[in-house]
Amino acid sequence: MEQELVIGIDIGGTKIDVGVIDTSGKILERMRIWTNVHEGLNVIVQNIYDAIEKITNGLKTSICGIGIGAPGQVDVKNGIVLFAPNLRWKDVELKKIIHEKYRLPVEIENDANCGALAEARLGAGSGSNNLIWITIGTGIGGGIIIDGNLIQGAGFAGGEIGHMTMKKNGPVCGCGNKGCLEALAAGPAIIHQIRKAINSGTQTVILKMIDNDLNKITVGIASNAADTGDSLSLKVLNRAGEYLGIGVANLDNILNPEVIILGGGVMEAAGHRLLKIIKNTVQNRALSVAKNNLRIELSKLGNDAGLIGASLLIQRSVDQSNKGHQ
Repeated sequence: MEQELVIGIDIGGTKIDVGVIDTSGKILERMRIWTNVHEGLNVIVQNIYDAIEKITNGLKTSICGIGIGAPGQVDVKNGIVLFAPNLRWKDVELKKIIHEKYRLPVEIENDANCGALAEARLGAGSGSNNLIWITIGTGIGGGIIIDGNLIQGAGFAGGEIGHMTMKKNGPVCGCGNKGCLEALAAGPAIIHQIRKAINSGTQTVILKMIDNDLNKITVGIASNAADTGDSLSLKVLNRAGEYLGIGVANLDNILNPEVIILGGGVMEAAGHRLLKIIKNTVQNRALSVAKNNLRIELSKLGNDAGLIGASLLIQRSVDQSNKGHQ
């Protein structure tokens, strides 16, 4: 297995990363495509096929399996994406679809759980048996490892950190609930709050940055505006950071991990600002014993965590199979 390679697929609400990865977690070839949810499942799957063909063209080493990280609730045993609101998927037999195309071992897991596996083995949580990975991007996902074991839950919904209710009558979330952490602090929520304020007449330097085109607003632009002292950007990002901090404090009190790792597109764009707010909020809200034993870190693997973690699913499957035969 040492000389064999794995295809990793990290499916997100905005983008999909496809890579060829060795057994040490090194990404040898990669390609990013846009999810384009509105085009539907069949187009998305075909785009994944096309990406796989391109990055494996000319490879002399064999591919031993395909690992997939998908958002939402994933039935790991049967390889079914039960519900992924940001993709508008329900009961998608993704493992079967991919396996029938390539006739290789295929393993599938929640994308945030993949990130947790990668950070635990190769990233900011290396050496920790109790950690939580939170990815903040188009949505907010989470992966929880306690005593070295990934928490999946009875219905494979364990770790859905983004769907903690933070505000009783808050904005409607993609899951259908109101006031979820995701609906208050994910990338689209931050952008929506800024756009809404601008439409209500709030003045901001963001307008100059985007040439008055509200469709050009990004979290990165908001972060850059906040660095100049822009009051709207500061207000919206501070509020998102506080909600994230409350969520982290809740998790710390309940699970008492060694480390909570934050990643995803929002943290890539504004992590230097949000991390400070999150840490301050945790200091104010978490129990003393819990927070005194906690490290809060930015992801070491960055946007590669999900892709690397997806590839590790094949190694995990081999390890579990070997244990079963001992």
